[in-house]
Parts: sequence; C-alpha cells; structure tokens
Amino acid sequence: MSGDVILRAERVTKVFPGTVALQEVDFEARAGTVNVLVGENGAGKSTLMKILAGVERPSSGRLLLDGKEVAFHSVRDAGRHGIGIIFQELNLCPNLSVAENLFIAHPPLRFGIDIDAKAQLERAGVLLNRLEQEIDPETLVADLRIGQQQIVEIAKTFAEEVRILIMDEPTSALSATEVDVLFRVIRELKAAGVAIIYISHRLEELGRIGDTVTVLRDGNIQATAPMAEATIPWIIAKMVGPMLEASAAPVAQADRAPMLEVEELRLPRASGGFTVDHVALTVAPGEVVGIYGLLGAGRSELFECLMGLQPMMKGTIKLDGKPVERLPIAARIRGGLALVPEDRQREGLVQSL
Repeated sequence: MSGDVILRAERVTKVFPGTVALQEVDFEARAGTVNVLVGENGAGKSTLMKILAGVERPSSGRLLLDGKEVAFHSVRDAGRHGIGIIFQELNLCPNLSVAENLFIAHPPLRFGIDIDAKAQLERAGVLLNRLEQEIDPETLVADLRIGQQQIVEIAKTFAEEVRILIMDEPTSALSATEVDVLFRVIRELKAAGVAIIYISHRLEELGRIGDTVTVLRDGNIQATAPMAEATIPWIIAKMVGPMLEASAAPVAQADRAPMLEVEELRLPRASGGFTVDHVALTVAPGEVVGIYGLLGAGRSELFECLMGLQPMMKGTIKLDGKPVERLPIAARIRGGLALVPEDRQREGLVQSL
C-alpha cells in the first residue's frame, strides 16, 4: 500500500579509517513515494545508499525490510530482496553490447542453459523504447556518448523487478528532454508502488518529483520534511549550516588583456559540416564563462580542442597573447591550461596507477 515503510535503517553508523561517514542515521523508504536525499559532497549520501544496496556493511545499526532485520552481503543479495541501485559512477562493460549489459546478471535462457540472444535484443529494445531512446541494442557500450551510457545504466535497473529503487545522481549527464522522460518513468514506478530514493545536487529537480526530502550533513540527518513544506533556502540552510558573510567576490578584469582568446575554432565532422563551428571566445582574468548546450552540441569537443586532443582542429587559440594551437598537450598544461573531463573514470584517471 502506498506510504507503507518497506525498508528502514536504524541508528546506522559507518566508520572508515580516519573518518566517520555516517553517525547513527535513521532513514526509511516508503512504497509509492520519492524520498529525495540531499547534502554536500562528503555528507554521506552515497555511503548510506551503498549500505541499503548491499555494497557496504554498516559498522553498527541495522536494516529492517518489511519489519524484519536483514543483512545484505552483496548487490546481488540486495537485488534478490527487490532493491536496485543506479550508481553515481557508471558500472558498464564497454566491450559488451547494450543488450548484453542490460541483462548481464540475468540473461534470458533457452532450455535453461543457453543465452537467448534474440529474446535479449527484443527485451532490450522494449526497455530503451520506454526511455524513448533510439539506441541500437547491438551497439557496443564503448561507442556510446556518456549521456547514452547513463541511459543504459538506468535501463539496466529497470530490467529487474524492484520494490526499492535507489538513484544516485541519475541526471548528471542527461539533457533536459531525457530528464523529462526519466521523470515520467519515475512517476510510473511510483504509481506502481515502488519506493524511490533519489539523490541529486540539482535543487530545481527536487520539487518536480519529490514527496519528502531528507538532508544529510557531515554524516548526520539534519532534517526530513514533506517536499511541499521545504523551500530551497531551507534546504540549503540545512545542508551547509550557519551561513557566513560572503566575502567580496573578485570581479572580472575586463580592462586587462584577455587571458584566453579563441578565434575561428572549428572541428570538421566526418559526415560533413562541423562539430565545433567557427567558435570565437574570450575570457578575461577573474572571469567565469559558462558553456551551455544539449548533448551532441559540441561542448566537450570544444574543450578537447582547447587542450589539443583533436588533431583535426583548425583556428587560433591564444593563452596570455601567445598562440598555443600547435603546441602538444603537455606544453599547454605547463602553460596553465587544465581540463576536468566529462568521463572522470576513463579520461580523468589512470586506473592502473
């Protein structure tokens, strides 16, 4: 029945070497409701969700499922109890197809022993259509954009029958249209009685889907309230604590020579036209410039051009008045350019080091 508590965490504490990630946290998931969980980075949100999903074991405290104490030993163990999770970081096999990733844990079988590839493709198509995505189920995940990979991660959870769905920042790489589709599916799951726990840093999303909001700060629950009663200023105050007087922010020094100058920047597209189409841009010292666009608009490619990652790039890039467009990546880094990439795992880190 809608509103009944399905899963409850009681006095859950999680201690890692040198830090207390959670301290005697009480939390509950109710059928047919969306509980939004918010907090600053490091507040303990993901740690709490990993405990509920069987990734981590609590140092103390207990979990109650339908009123009975349970202990999950793995994600699969939690999955057998009807708990699904969409992780903040993608957990996909890039060398497998979309369909193979969607059913990697429970592929459809013929005669109980052989994977039914045809049925797998058909069921994958149904899931992707539900999310209104024109993604070929036979495409390798490695060939998809990050936003499309996030869609696959979401669809993978929908492939299982879940009673509790945990969504850890599922919209971080999605366009506005894709977010609208996801929220429609969330409302369908909610109507079917699924309990949804939703983590997001985008405060404007919360009122669209949330029924209740829970605020974590420094591993402690600060407040829980109906979403209808929670204002954005109230949420922020609970997240960050007493507000200090903001110091005077530095202003852009527009009267000084630009620090970065970009002229006629273009990146040809193999099929014709330009991925980055004759872009001009200047950035003054102390200035913050926002780059906005939908998926596929060329945002990431623009930054890759600035860093020297796109050898087909044409145009002029000046840093402190000196041309850098012919310099290798290492020289640009020494000159003060740095890139935080869209795909933190594959492009931002050397995993073997």
